[in-house]
Parts: sequence; C-alpha cells; structure tokens
Amino acid sequence: MTTDKAIAQWTIDALVEIGVKRIIYSPGSRNTPLIIAGTAHPAIEHRTVLDERSAAFQALGESLITGLPVAICCTSGSAIANYHPAILEAFYSKVPLIVLTADRPSERIGKGEGQTSQQTDFYNPHIGFSAAINESLSREEAESLWSEVRGNLQDKSEPVHINLHFEEPLYGQQEPVAPLQLQELPAQSIGTAQDLSTLKGCSNIAVVCGQLHPYTAQEIKANNTIAQSGATWFVDPLSGLLGQPNTVNIDQLVHHKFDGLLSVGGQWMSKFPKFHVRSLGLSAHVHIDKYQAWDLADITGFTWVKQGIDTLHLPTSLSWLKVKATNKVVPDLPWSDAAAIQAILRMSDQHTVLHLGNSSIPRYMNYFKFEGAMYCNRGVSGIDGSLSTAVGAAAASPEEKHVLILGDQSALYDSNALYELSTLQNLEVFVINNGRGAIFDWLPGTSTTSEEAQAVFSNEHSLNIAALAAAYGCTATRASNVDELNNASEQLIEVWTAEAENKQAYEQLHRAHSAK
Repeated sequence: MTTDKAIAQWTIDALVEIGVKRIIYSPGSRNTPLIIAGTAHPAIEHRTVLDERSAAFQALGESLITGLPVAICCTSGSAIANYHPAILEAFYSKVPLIVLTADRPSERIGKGEGQTSQQTDFYNPHIGFSAAINESLSREEAESLWSEVRGNLQDKSEPVHINLHFEEPLYGQQEPVAPLQLQELPAQSIGTAQDLSTLKGCSNIAVVCGQLHPYTAQEIKANNTIAQSGATWFVDPLSGLLGQPNTVNIDQLVHHKFDGLLSVGGQWMSKFPKFHVRSLGLSAHVHIDKYQAWDLADITGFTWVKQGIDTLHLPTSLSWLKVKATNKVVPDLPWSDAAAIQAILRMSDQHTVLHLGNSSIPRYMNYFKFEGAMYCNRGVSGIDGSLSTAVGAAAASPEEKHVLILGDQSALYDSNALYELSTLQNLEVFVINNGRGAIFDWLPGTSTTSEEAQAVFSNEHSLNIAALAAAYGCTATRASNVDELNNASEQLIEVWTAEAENKQAYEQLHRAHSAK
C-alpha cells in the first residue's frame, strides 16, 4: 500500500526514474503523503534527520560523494527556510539536490493558517528549477514537469525545488497507480576546443585551476593534462593538484604579469590572486567548466567553454606562462593549529576521503599536501554545514574511511549533526579548538579595530566540545599535544591549542611560504 495522493506517488516514481537512491526526511504532518509513498517504494532508501538545515547539508555530502542527485523532504512553514544555506551552497557548487517541500492548500496561504508561509519560488534566484503543484495536476502535466526536472539536472547540475500543496486528509492509502513515463529532452550543446582561439592574440597566458571535484582531479592526473599543456599551472590547494609536476601555488600568481587567462574549475580560496588578475587589464579570459562560468577578470573578452577539462585537449601552440617551481620546506612548528593539522594529514593516507571545514582550516592546505580525495564547501564559503556534509558523505559510502578537520566555531554551529555522527563508524572528526574565531587573525585590518569589535570577531569561549559530542552518544576525547593526538581513536577528537603558539606557527609558515 502507498499514499492515495497521486502527486506524491508520481513524485517518488519520478525520483527513481531520475536516479535518486535516497530521500532524507525531516518529518512533519504536511509531508506525510511523501513519507508514505517514499517508504513504500522498494527502490528508494531513506533516512530521518530532525534538523532540516543539517539534513540538507547531509544530502549535499551524499550527492558529492556519489555523484547522484539526493532528495530532501520537509513539512510546511518555517521548516523550508532551514534548507536555504545548503541550497545556496549546492547552487554555487553545482550539486544536484532535489528539494521537496510540502505545503498547505494554495487557497489557505495568507489566511491565518498555522505553520503556513509563502513557499512558492522561495529559493529563487538560487535554484535551477522551481515549480508548485497541487492535487489537480494531471498525469500529462506531471510527466512534462518531471521530464523538465531531469533535463535541468543533466544540463545544469543545480538544485531543483518542487513545492507540493496537499489537501487533508493526509494519511489515506491505496494500491500504487501506474508510474510516470518521463520524456527524453535534448541536451544543451557544449563548447568546443575552438573556443580557446580567443587566447591566440595574447603574448603570455596564465593557467589557473580553482577547486575541483576529486574525480576531475584524478582524470587530469590520469590524462597527463598538465604536462601536455606545456604550461605551469597555478593551482588552488583545493584543486587536489598542488605538488603535481609543473604546478605552483595559486598565491604565486601575484608575482607575474600576463595578458591572457585560462581558468579551470571552481572558486579560488585566496582573494589576492583575484585582485591581481583584475588589475592587469587582460585581453582575453577563457573559463572551462561543465556548469559554471566564472568571469573573474571583468573583461569583454570572456569566453565560457562548457566542457570538462579532463576531456579537452589544450593546444600547445599558445604562449604559456612558465614558472620554476620551488620546494618550500615546512619549518618545525610548536604545538598549534598548524602542527595538529600537519599531524592529522600524516595519519591520513591517500585512500582517506578528507573533508575540511571552512575559514582558516582550508587555508592551511597552502602549506601541506594531501594526495587523496578532498572536499570543502567553498561555493559560498560558509561555515555552517561542514560537519553535516561530511556525515552525509560518510553515510553514503560506508566502505570508505572519512576524516573531517574543522574549527570550533564550525563544529558548534553544526552540532546537531553529532547525533548522526554517533551512528557512523567510518568518519573521524578532528575539531581544532582554539577557543575563538581565529580566521580573523588572518584577515588584514581586523587588528586595527577597537577591542570591542575584535571581541565580536573572535567570539571567545571555553566550551567543551568533546563533552557535547559525548552527550550526543559519540565516543570523544581531548588532545593537547601531538602524542595524545596520534594515540586517539575516538569518533571525535577535540584538539586544544593556544593563541600565542598559533600566531607563532602561522608566522613561521607564512615566512617559509613567501620566501623566494
């Protein structure tokens, strides 16, 4: 038996046809028809996550690790607003989430009905496709709608939002109706290698690579793309390419002048290379990415090649910028955030799936190398869902070992994910607790503000995160030195560091990194 709401049945059938394997439910009353239909379908797995914000980031992690769309489903009212941060990240990171929000009947909106808000087009403009449907929807209309959803996911890899208006009663059941027959829509055309011709008039071209999905990085390595290009690649640490032959850190870009730019992949972590590029007055900029156009140079001569770099054969006739790579020696470090991260990376081999929280944590990857798969939510660079994202990825790939390194502020912000962490055996979480928001020590200008302003930035605290994790049912411990860190095997390890040593270590790393 399944729900007697046809639009709910059709929705679940369409998800299966699209390739969805999992729905993450945040239960309520209004989304009951979708829960009944989803739990009755043999081809759909499901999990329950009470906190909608955490649920959405967990779905993001699942989709990142599997490459498949993942559905999230919530009730009406304020519930849908909690999805929004993860949807922003999915939109800018091109992750195909399918967002199902249940709603009151449309005629009850704005009439004082409880748990009711304006949900139609709620996530615009940060959504690839949005539609609102009610129970009067015909089969033909449903087939057309979900065919369009599938085409959108294939062409854009952006999240989609379907808002479903359900009438009461919500709990009726019947035998399943015939599933939808989705149409095959023509795929959008993509660019070709000929689009690189805009660079031929440039005397010197820099190749810059931002964040990449680990699978793309593996393809680049396997195809020997970097060596064949004849160029030095300036690579972001989150590209997964730092340390490869003919690569240098993206920060070194500021020391060179060029009139053409070939960029690949996603966001650049550092601001200063972006500032430098925009100051040069480039003649041409070509960006290569399957889904996203990054017009970094703000020039009229911008071309977007909608194609994966792993399948693009770069011409060797262009004048590439070549730079001699220098090996930077990491100095001996005092016990600190940096020393702890270095030790964790040494314990993690190339088969470990590494997740990074945001803010200061990924910036340390400028100084250390990691050969395995590496994930970080850099679409909008928020700190709010790092733990949930790693939990979702680990839940979707139980055969792999996952490690997450994040800061205390990120961990506290996303602490509801600790409940799901307690159920996993393949995710180890290291929380770097320096008792403050240390990222603001990195940013120019904050030290010149008033003491009151600096106190707001730092958000100092003395909270015991290991104890918090234990309250959620996780095994947890604290480490205050490298020996305690190396011997820890709990699900969550809280790494204690001090401000003075952190500043000393960072200055040592920065000097070594900046030395020519």
